[in-house]
Amino acid sequence: MNRFISLAGYTLLYYQLDSFLKYPDQSPAQFSPLIQTGEIFILFMFSSFLFYTIVCSNVHNPSLYSLVTIYLKYIMDLAIHHSTISLYEYEIRRFCMWLFTTPILLHIYANINQLTLWDIGSHYHIASNSVYILCLYLRRNVGYPLFVTLIAGEGYFMYRLLHFQERVYTKFILFIWLLFSVLNVLEYIQCIEPEHLHLCYLFSDTIAKWSIALIVYDHEERNFYLKTYIDLQGVTFLTTLSKSIHQFEKTTRLTSHCSHVIDMFHRRIQTLVPRDKTSLKLELLKKILPLELEENYLSKKNDYKEFPMVCVLFTDIVSYTELAKKYDSSVIFQLLHDVYTRFDDIVQPYTHLQKIETIGDAYMVVGDLYHPYQSTTPQQMMDLAREFLKEIGKVPTPDGKPLQLRIGIHIGKVVVGILGVDIPRLCVVGNTVNMAARLQSTADPDTIQISKHLHEVVTEDNKDILFDTKENVFLKNIGSVTTYVWREG
Repeated sequence: MNRFISLAGYTLLYYQLDSFLKYPDQSPAQFSPLIQTGEIFILFMFSSFLFYTIVCSNVHNPSLYSLVTIYLKYIMDLAIHHSTISLYEYEIRRFCMWLFTTPILLHIYANINQLTLWDIGSHYHIASNSVYILCLYLRRNVGYPLFVTLIAGEGYFMYRLLHFQERVYTKFILFIWLLFSVLNVLEYIQCIEPEHLHLCYLFSDTIAKWSIALIVYDHEERNFYLKTYIDLQGVTFLTTLSKSIHQFEKTTRLTSHCSHVIDMFHRRIQTLVPRDKTSLKLELLKKILPLELEENYLSKKNDYKEFPMVCVLFTDIVSYTELAKKYDSSVIFQLLHDVYTRFDDIVQPYTHLQKIETIGDAYMVVGDLYHPYQSTTPQQMMDLAREFLKEIGKVPTPDGKPLQLRIGIHIGKVVVGILGVDIPRLCVVGNTVNMAARLQSTADPDTIQISKHLHEVVTEDNKDILFDTKENVFLKNIGSVTTYVWREG
């Protein structure tokens, strides 16, 4: 908003120049009527572009608006005063337009390439042109020394730009400056008729401003859609890519060309991550707080939902405590990360099952939070548990010994809601959760222990699955119950 206000004030200042500048009475220059027709067409072209970008486009760049608006004022003045403007007034108007538009143009270029105006030496250009305009306006003789100063300032500015020739649009900016420098030389040595020179300036200005407007619009539009459609996984990908690049830089002796390539990648990655991360935060909330509960969280409502039939699964790594004591915490972290990444990949295809959380070596999955209860869900939970048992043995361990799991599953009534304010958590609570946790803690290694209720549901639809019956299994705070155990083989 501050940038928009400052650019609006800057543009209004240009629109008030006529009230500050006084032009002497001089005979009007004789320009061809075709030039006025061209000016009217240019006015229509830029007006249409400005209307489209403001009303119909998703891209809103205040710098682009300011650049186009200032140029519109310049062309409009030329078209209105076509038959009365003198060469002297025309020259002052042209230089004032340059003085106001070039800082915006250079700011756009610097912003795209993550540079500052000082980095690219824009002060040399602005200073030399300001002195030149002041001398013109005071009607002092613009002699050879002053003209050399102008060309030297422009030349040094272009030399500074050459240091950034690997940046996008640098060569285009250099071409524009070189073109106008050539026109300045031709004007000074007076080898072109004033009318033809005016036509050259008009076409050059229009081509430069129009090309820049289209380039900036295209750049902003592509970035807009990339930032609009990027999600958490996209950000994760960019973060991983950035870390890989940093690791490559640390472990490799880079050539100058490779360094340039890496710099370009870094700059591009930075432009892809949106500054406004509201959409990413909402996506994260939806992952943490499903069932549209993120809306309740944002509105600070302590709401919850009851579910009469939900499967709850807990896993626990056997001998995890001994491993944690034996090895460094970073080793254990990597081990758990490997396990849970594999489990996450296994859960993903089960559309009716959802991972809720991990606490230490405990991994919790529930079923049918998004959908009405289906009779196939208990069987899916059993299939998931068996995949977990198969996968855990493939995880490499520090001591080379395969890991083992205990798994407990129960089905019943639960309550789902958000607990906490600063760090919200989706919590599933109730006796069903406690029962599943106790079944897991009392299970034998590499087995799945389920409740009697779940056994009835599973075997009703699948008579082929076989369980061992365990009598009088004591579950803390629940009592002695009959459970059913599935084991490999």
